[in-house]
Amino acid sequence: MTAANTTDTITIGGTATPATFGLAATSAGPTNPISLSEDAPVSAASPFGFKLAAISTDVTGAVVTGPAGSPKAVSVDFNQLPTAGQAVKFSFTLPDGTSTTLTLTATTSATPGPNEFTIGTDVPTTKANFQAALNTSVSTLAATSLTAASSMAAAHDFFDIGVGDPPMRVAGPPFTSATALVAGTASNTVTWYTGEMGTDSARGTAVAKIDDALSVAYGARGNEQAIVTTLKNTAVFVATTYSATDPNAVARYKEVNQRVYSGLAGTNGQQKLQDIEGELAFAQSTMKDASTRNASRQVTLQDMLQGIEQVDPQEVATQVLALQTQLQASLQTTAMLSKLSIVNYL
Repeated sequence: MTAANTTDTITIGGTATPATFGLAATSAGPTNPISLSEDAPVSAASPFGFKLAAISTDVTGAVVTGPAGSPKAVSVDFNQLPTAGQAVKFSFTLPDGTSTTLTLTATTSATPGPNEFTIGTDVPTTKANFQAALNTSVSTLAATSLTAASSMAAAHDFFDIGVGDPPMRVAGPPFTSATALVAGTASNTVTWYTGEMGTDSARGTAVAKIDDALSVAYGARGNEQAIVTTLKNTAVFVATTYSATDPNAVARYKEVNQRVYSGLAGTNGQQKLQDIEGELAFAQSTMKDASTRNASRQVTLQDMLQGIEQVDPQEVATQVLALQTQLQASLQTTAMLSKLSIVNYL
């Protein structure tokens, strides 16, 4: 049984029985798996970078393990040459909560395409090709999906602040090896919203009584969900830069664009700018209707007042004279009746 180094295949010759050495075949590759691990131990709970979620393969004879350990790691080991089309899949969770899958597919081509690795003449060569493809693909994924997801996560940390909550920032310096977030302070971090942050309805911050039994609420807050969503997605889109010489620029733009589009579209039940517009428009319409009713009442009351204040003096004199005549006749009749007796009657 001979092997010149740790990458050579172990070959059993002569009359030796493979089972004696714990082998199921007459030849077996050395155990030298290709691994991929996170950059921080589990105890650090780092919010940055890729988080390993799963690994799987349909490569014949390949063995995959993980995610396990601290830091979490996965590994794959080839015990024989794969067949073209067979693949190894790595699943990652990204900082913004989304997920992505990296699939490396075996090919017989000497010039493999993106996310492909060439099947070599032996297992060690194939492993080396797989390792090179894995490094390239993870680097590309980091420059596209991970960058876009990290931008969205940073926007969440900066804009999604509640009552009394400070914006979050990377714990550093040094920032390149940071594994945690810390609360920003007034001296090192801008707080984008410093207005009123009540927990009641934003419309209730301004109320006007427009009729005897009718009031309308027309207030607003700058940190309403729809406004925050629009600001943070717009900020990510504007802040991300691209270079004509960057081979990953187009892919990164697509990743950012997809996330911004989804963020602005929102989900069912999530407040949208149209909801705020509708509520304010309803208040405006209600006030306009009340204004129309009050204007009609004003015209009626003014006509009544003018009928009193601007009446014809001659008409008033005539009516007063007629009232005086009626009053005198009534008084005379009353006087005569008060003098009536049986003697006068007879």
